[in-house]
Amino acid sequence: MLRFSQALLITAVCLALAGCGSDEPSTDSLADTDAQADPQRPIAQGAADRNGNAIRIYMVGMDDFGEVAGLTTSREGYLDLTLALEDDGGKPIASETLDVSSLVGNELNKSQVTTDAKGKTDLRFRAILPGQDTLTVTGAGTSKQLSVYVSDEAYGHSLDPVEEHATELPQVQGAVSWDLLGGVETQGGRHGLLEPLFDDEIRDLDGRDVKLQGFMMPLDNSERQQHFLITRTPPSCFYCLPGGPESVVEVKAARAVAFTFEPVVLSGRMTLLEDSDMGLFYRLEDAQVERE
Repeated sequence: MLRFSQALLITAVCLALAGCGSDEPSTDSLADTDAQADPQRPIAQGAADRNGNAIRIYMVGMDDFGEVAGLTTSREGYLDLTLALEDDGGKPIASETLDVSSLVGNELNKSQVTTDAKGKTDLRFRAILPGQDTLTVTGAGTSKQLSVYVSDEAYGHSLDPVEEHATELPQVQGAVSWDLLGGVETQGGRHGLLEPLFDDEIRDLDGRDVKLQGFMMPLDNSERQQHFLITRTPPSCFYCLPGGPESVVEVKAARAVAFTFEPVVLSGRMTLLEDSDMGLFYRLEDAQVERE
């Protein structure tokens, strides 16, 4: 079975790919008190609104998938994160120190980080204690929290090899075979990512309308998804890819699709990705659900 390189495993498997953040601020009790004292005064919500600054959290190298609000990793696994500090106009704030802490004591490579000229800095989280954790980042008068769930066999699903679940998908007539997609050869590419070496049979799919079956993996925290992943096997946790890039297809649907844990059958235009910054090999565009 093909596997991610070390860099892609860290950035994408724990998704990895999962841009599921929400910027909805929560009202604090102090703001409620102020609003009661002056009904004409708008309620102040969250530190970012009070001072105009905002901290955003992404997976390293995966900003295009959006900010994350929660991630799952296996015990002894790593999460490589990018922290971005912006002012109210969305401009980066450089040379600012951010304090970082784990609620339950999981390992961080630094307790303080400093933003660069682009307002960004990297952080590595190492999962030691299974269960729920909250990563808190504070600085420049604002704060941000990231929920992290650390799983093992006692607390969650273990991350099993793809082959152990490859037979769980039913056979659907006319659907592109995952064996075909998964048989792609690879070579080392940019930034430690794998690059596909498509053979003629796979290249024949490029630009064609095809049918594909698989399991949905959301990239947004909503009940309906328009940009998501479809995988060969059921995800072993909500934010962890169950295999390498040969067993995942990025989907851009014609209209939002209701999320389901059951296998779905999609039809759409297949696009081969020769040099994806996300380390993906395949994309299904203008996709529609044939059977939910």
